[in-house]
Amino acid sequence: MIFEFKDTNFTRTVDLSQGIEIGIPIQRGSGVSSFDIDSAKYQVYQKNGFIGSKNKGGSCNLETITFTPHGNGTHTECFGHISSNNHYVNDFIKDYFYSGLLFTAHSIEVDGQLTLDFNNLKLDAEKNIKSLIIRSLPNEKNKINFNYSGQNTPYIIPNDMEKLVQMGIEHLIIDLPSVDPEWDEGKLASHHIFWNYPNSPRTHCSITEFAYIPNNIPDGEYLVKLNISNFISDAAPSRPIIYPLIKS
Repeated sequence: MIFEFKDTNFTRTVDLSQGIEIGIPIQRGSGVSSFDIDSAKYQVYQKNGFIGSKNKGGSCNLETITFTPHGNGTHTECFGHISSNNHYVNDFIKDYFYSGLLFTAHSIEVDGQLTLDFNNLKLDAEKNIKSLIIRSLPNEKNKINFNYSGQNTPYIIPNDMEKLVQMGIEHLIIDLPSVDPEWDEGKLASHHIFWNYPNSPRTHCSITEFAYIPNNIPDGEYLVKLNISNFISDAAPSRPIIYPLIKS
């Protein structure tokens, strides 16, 4: 199915059958994790003599799944992640198609901490790119089940986050557990800058973390759809898909 996406002075065309998934599922057993968050737990539901397992004599399969969206797989979060009041991702983030740019970022060391390097990032203001997809290096396959807890994981320094906001980025996708350091005394500086919280929050903007972008996908422009699960929470599991543009 061919889809045309019109935005300002540009028309982007994609084949919806050629989408590339860049999400990590909430896995059974040991999946991707950080912040010392436990892995997701899958348990057969049992109550009042009912057992939710065909293999154990039940009439159907029924599971109870316990997980933490921020720590067990790809998730999309809204400004409610850092707000004093409850705000929910499914109330504020519109799951439309967005114009996006995939950018591969090297890591550099600043004061002993790895940070992402955006010196080579260039956006054409006329193209009105709304989403930035960041693939960090090194980009090994074990990112889909890596435990980042206690590691020197790269992040986005506040000055660079300010630049991304000034470039017009409203939906940020990153293949790391956070845009901030794992432990930063609760500052979450780059989160606050991205959402401009609490001064004048950019409530329609989102951050998606724990993505995975294989190395064979080239940098460049795509259409992006986040595919956010309908959870009433500050963050929800998501299954982002990027669609290569058809050249005219």
